[in-house]
Parts: sequence; structure tokens; C-alpha cells
Amino acid sequence: MEPLIDLISLLAPAFVAGVFISLVHVPLGQEVLKRNIIFLDLAVAQFAALGMIAFQTFTIFDEYSLVAGYGRLGAGLAAAITCAIIFHFLEKKSGEYQEALIGCAFVLAASVGLLLVSNSPHGGEEIKNILEGQVLWTSWSHIIFVTPIFIAVFIVWTFFQNKRSFLFYPLFAITIPFSVSMIGVYLVFASLIFPALAVVNITRHKTLAGILISIASYVLGLMGSYLFDWPAGPTIVASLAFISLVVHLIFRQGKIED
Repeated sequence: MEPLIDLISLLAPAFVAGVFISLVHVPLGQEVLKRNIIFLDLAVAQFAALGMIAFQTFTIFDEYSLVAGYGRLGAGLAAAITCAIIFHFLEKKSGEYQEALIGCAFVLAASVGLLLVSNSPHGGEEIKNILEGQVLWTSWSHIIFVTPIFIAVFIVWTFFQNKRSFLFYPLFAITIPFSVSMIGVYLVFASLIFPALAVVNITRHKTLAGILISIASYVLGLMGSYLFDWPAGPTIVASLAFISLVVHLIFRQGKIED
């Protein structure tokens, strides 16, 4: 009984984080797919990561201090909003080149981030943590801090459907930095895109189906990480890929109505 309690105690914060990530990322990911801007999430996430790296590089605060924690989030938020604003204005002007420009922005942000940490003795570890994330070590205090933001985004997206064209970029920019700080760039992308691809052949309740797929993937990934001592972020990404592929193959014969 005691090992089970220890397991629940260890995995519960990460699971709760996964639930809130799923609630917000699945509907936004479906919008990304609908707009055919697949790499926007990677670009915005990478700009958020760049903001966090820049703050850590150019400030004198202890990296474990409260000021540094909020400062990194603020810098990531500012960078993500800037990136989203730019692509919002370019959306109608860049035409067929929009995806190429988004890809260029991602590569540029990633390269600048590598340059900033090139002389840091812990630079490689910083990049690894931002890309892979530390979802298994998410704290309850962090969850309590981001939960109102995620709930607000979910409510606004759900109940203001006629404003989604305008709201998409702001909500996306607000969400991504907090997600990156919890789960890393790779898992942010996977949480947005894999569930969206899984339900393309379902015509009703797509968002609910995507959320359930995402939550199930977090459960499977966290259990696999615990049982096999694998890094949690990549394990959840693999779980998202596997479950999404299975669901997609089940419904691949045609569009299925619930």
C-alpha cells in the first residue's frame, strides 16, 4: 500500500498538469491544423524558450530564486507575444510563404538560444531542460499558479467562438510560455498536434475525443517513465504518437459520427 501512495504522490502533480495542458492545447492544436500553420507552435514555443534563456543569461539573479522564476516566465511571455503578433500581421500578407517564414523563425530562435548559452558551463543542460521539460518534477505551487490562466484560456476559447479568428494568436501566445516552463518545447508541440491529427476523421465531439487521447497519453507516458526510469517528456511524446496513431487508424476508413 505504501509504494502505491508514494507513486500517486510522485505522479499526481504531473498528471494534473497534463490534464490542464490537454484542456488548452487540444482545441488550440485543432485550430493550428485548420489554419495549416503546423510549425507556428514550435516557433512560438522556441521564442518563449529564447526569452527565458536570454533572461537567465543577462541577469544576475540566482536561477533558483523566486524573482528569477517569475522573470524567466515574463521574458518568455514577452518573446512569445512578440512572435505571435508578428505572424498575426503576416498571416494575410505572406500567403504561400507563411509556413516557410514560421520555419525560419523557429530555426533563428533556436540558433540564437544556442549562441547565448555557448559560453555557459551549464548551457547544454539548460537547452536540454527547455526542450525536454521537467514535467515529472512539476510542483503543486506551479500548477496553482498556472491553473487560473489555463482555465481562463479554455473558457474564452469555448464561449467566444465567434471571436476565435481574433483571439487565436493572443491566447496562443499567452498559453505557450507557461506550457514550455512546465513540459518543454517537444511536449508542447506533441500535445498540440498529435491529438489534432488523431481525430481528423471524427466529425463530432472532436475536441472531447482529442482531450481524452491527450490525457490517456499522459497517463501511459508517466507510468512508462516511472516503471522503466525513462525521461518523462520524451516518454509522453512517444505515448501521444502511439495512441494518436492507433485512434487515427481505427477511424481511417471514413469520417465517423459519434
